[in-house]
Amino acid sequence: MNRREFTGGLAAAALYASTGKASTGVLPGNVSGLSITELQQQFLDLRFGMYIHLNMATYEQREWGDPKASPALFNPKDLDTDQWANAARSAGMAYGCLTTKHHDGFCLWPTATGSASVKDAAYKRDIVRAYVDSFRAHGLKTCLYFSILDLRGDIRSYCVTREKIDKVKTQLTELLTNYGEITALVIDGWNAAWSRLNYEEMPFLEIYRHVKQLQPNCLMSDYNQGRFPAPALYYTDVKQYEQHAGQTIPTGSEVPSQSATTLQSDWFWKLDYPTQKLRPAKQIVEDWLVPFNAHHCNLILNVAPNREGRFDQNAVDRLTEIGQLWKDRAPAPRLATTRQIKELLL
Repeated sequence: MNRREFTGGLAAAALYASTGKASTGVLPGNVSGLSITELQQQFLDLRFGMYIHLNMATYEQREWGDPKASPALFNPKDLDTDQWANAARSAGMAYGCLTTKHHDGFCLWPTATGSASVKDAAYKRDIVRAYVDSFRAHGLKTCLYFSILDLRGDIRSYCVTREKIDKVKTQLTELLTNYGEITALVIDGWNAAWSRLNYEEMPFLEIYRHVKQLQPNCLMSDYNQGRFPAPALYYTDVKQYEQHAGQTIPTGSEVPSQSATTLQSDWFWKLDYPTQKLRPAKQIVEDWLVPFNAHHCNLILNVAPNREGRFDQNAVDRLTEIGQLWKDRAPAPRLATTRQIKELLL
C-alpha cells in the first residue's frame, strides 16, 4: 500500500506523484479556483459542529446496527430536524454532520441502488433531505458521514467486488448531486480490524476522485487515517481524530483536523439517555473546543436523537449551557500556505 504524507490534500499528492511537479494546491476540476488551503481554512473557521448519529442502531441498543434486523424497525415518527438545527445554533455550532449510512448498510435517503433504506422503513421520509433543508434554513453548513460498508449484503465478511465499488460510487453520486453543496464528507469503514479492507482493495483514490468530480469544494476526511501517529495528513483533506476512541491531537500539530466525541456516553441513542449524566459544558468548552481550535482542529460533538427523531430535553439544555459558556469565538488561527509533499513513501 502506498502511503503519501502531505499537507495539501490527496489531489496535490497524486499530481506530484504522476508529474513530478509541485502542486498549486488547487483541486482538479475546481471551478471556483479555491485552493485546498482556502477550503481547509473555511472549514476550520466553522470551529464547532454537531454530529448526528441516527440509524438502525438507534432502535437496537447497539452501536453498529444488526445487519439481519428488519428495516421496518426504523421509525422516527416525530422527526424534528428543525429542533436539531435550533439546538446546534444555541450551542454556537456552525455546521452539522449526519450519518447517512452506517456499517450495516441502511441508508437514510431513498437510494436507487437496492440497499436497505427509508423506502423499506416504517418511516419513509428522506432524512437526508429533511436535515440539509433545516440546517441551511438556520444558517448552518451541512456535512455528511458515509460508511463504505453494507454488511446487509455480506454479513459474514465484506468481500470487495467491482459491483460493490460501483454501488459505493453510485450512492455517493446520489448524496452529492441531490442535496446541494456539501462542505465535507466523512468516510468510514477502511482499514479497520472488523472490516479488514485496505485502501487498494476498496480503491480510495478512485473514490476520492469521484467525490471531487461531483463536488470539487467538498473536503474529504477518513476516520481510519486517525490511527497514524504522525501529525500529517494521509490520503485526505482533513485529518480525523476519533476522540471518543482515545485518538488525540499530537502536540504541535499544524494540519487541518477534526476531533469527534459524544455528548452522551455513546454514538447512538440508548434507553437511559433521557436521564443520563451528560458531559459537562465546562469540559466541552474549556478542555476541548478552545484548545483544539488553537491547533487547527474543529470539535464535532455528537448528539444522538431518540427513537422519535428528537433530542432529549437534557441534551437540549446542555447545548444551551455550552453556548452560554463559550465566549471566545474569535476567528480560527490561520493555516500556513499550502506546502508541497513532505514525503512520499512507496
